[in-house]
Amino acid sequence: MGNRLYMTCKNGLNCNVLIQALTKLVKQQNLFVKEKLKEETEKRLAQVYDLLEKAGQNREEDRKQQEELGKLLDVLECEKICFSSLPEGNNEETFGEKSVSIFHILQKYHIPIELQPEKGELLSLGIVCFLVVFGEWETEKTLDCIVQTVIEKDDRDIMVKLLLCADKETLEKRKDTVQILETNVDDCSGEQLGYAIECLMKAGALDASCFPIYMKKNRVAYMLQVLCRKEQQEMLEDVIFRETTSIGLRRYEEKRRILPRTFEEIRLKDGHNVTVKVCEHHGQKFCYPEFETVKKVCEETGRAYRDVYDEASAAAGGYYENL
Repeated sequence: MGNRLYMTCKNGLNCNVLIQALTKLVKQQNLFVKEKLKEETEKRLAQVYDLLEKAGQNREEDRKQQEELGKLLDVLECEKICFSSLPEGNNEETFGEKSVSIFHILQKYHIPIELQPEKGELLSLGIVCFLVVFGEWETEKTLDCIVQTVIEKDDRDIMVKLLLCADKETLEKRKDTVQILETNVDDCSGEQLGYAIECLMKAGALDASCFPIYMKKNRVAYMLQVLCRKEQQEMLEDVIFRETTSIGLRRYEEKRRILPRTFEEIRLKDGHNVTVKVCEHHGQKFCYPEFETVKKVCEETGRAYRDVYDEASAAAGGYYENL
């Protein structure tokens, strides 16, 4: 069996928001989108294009969005996006000319909707056609084996939450293991090591650290430790040899456990955005604003780092609902 993707959304849904959310999910899984679609995905996309054409909307832009969604689902090994209902407006504006096709498709394929108090159209025709083919609506979910979660929110307050789940057999096959690279250096300056760590992180290392140690003859030294994926190992070894005085290193594989996490774009009161990492464990939520985005806001506004950090952390504490 493959992965399952569960989705809830607020205030509407369109292809752009779903693409952004799926892209985040792919990055968090350290996966890479392939240019070529799976044969089965191409056949199903043809069904989506046919629906769009019958609805009078089959532009090149729509096809590109649908193709991008198909590639993202391919790399995540998900055949279906599961959801219980889709949000739609609840007034006369919703039933305008553009929305007739959407409601016709929703009714024809028995897709459940949840009427919202918001005015106007909340669903795009493109996303409705895509979910007819790639969606599956169900009320009961088995979420015991959550692999990753992600939340995406756009300027119109459309928000989508995705949970990537796997059955136990699949999860066992995808145990998270990392490669550890280590080297001891006693003739390398702190500035040089700091630059080496920057180069390693830019090259794709999962993490890089330095530890003060004593070597033989009581020489003061540093141990450089790098975490990476197996496919990155040789490239990062080259960076270590190029940017440090190391003439040898150790490498081994380790298992690790990481908490489920999401990356949320939080809008501050002054209109600036901060990315916040949200981790969950035994019902507790831990929020960690990302340093670079906090730093950027501080530089642009002159605000203190702690003020921006605390506001972003507090704002991420509970503005979305659990599945």
